[in-house]
Amino acid sequence: MEPRLMATDHESIRGLLALYREGRITEEELLARLASERSEERASAVAPEHDRAALAELLDTYRAAELSGAETIRAWADRTVDAQLQGGLRVIAAREAGHAQLLERRVRELGREPIATVPDWLARYNRSLLEEASSDEERLAAIVARFPNVDSATAQLNAHIEQIRDDTLTRELLRLIAQDEELTLRWIHEAHACRARHP
Repeated sequence: MEPRLMATDHESIRGLLALYREGRITEEELLARLASERSEERASAVAPEHDRAALAELLDTYRAAELSGAETIRAWADRTVDAQLQGGLRVIAAREAGHAQLLERRVRELGREPIATVPDWLARYNRSLLEEASSDEERLAAIVARFPNVDSATAQLNAHIEQIRDDTLTRELLRLIAQDEELTLRWIHEAHACRARHP
């Protein structure tokens, strides 16, 4: 059994997410360990009320995007006949869904109900990835075209993280989520490049 980890410690959160990625704890165990008897006290002590409200709104926006991404990637994984691609897409979909759950929990801890929906442009983009006529190669190419530079793709999220001063829990959650997003995009770039070399 893994030792109990306190959710407010940077190394502890990093360790929990590593265990989750390695499959050594389930999503439910991850969420349970992040919970603590003092979670509401910590949330209320984060920052002034207006700062907490703005942060919760930002997290809710990310939550909606992660959930939409998880659903899109999961549907793509179900449609492809490429076993290697399907394996990677399943992992990506699971990560995105896990991010959405973690963000939803934090949004509630900050006193907001999760109500955000994805903007129309993102909904259209996700639908376009699932068009029946599109091939796996075209879907990979569409994502690479939208995010040609991995570092630039996560720059806005990293900038938001840098602005968080009084909420170490949220800061570390977002920092590790940003690392996952970079891993996802690098894998997609590699998958696209591999198919370009071996059509």
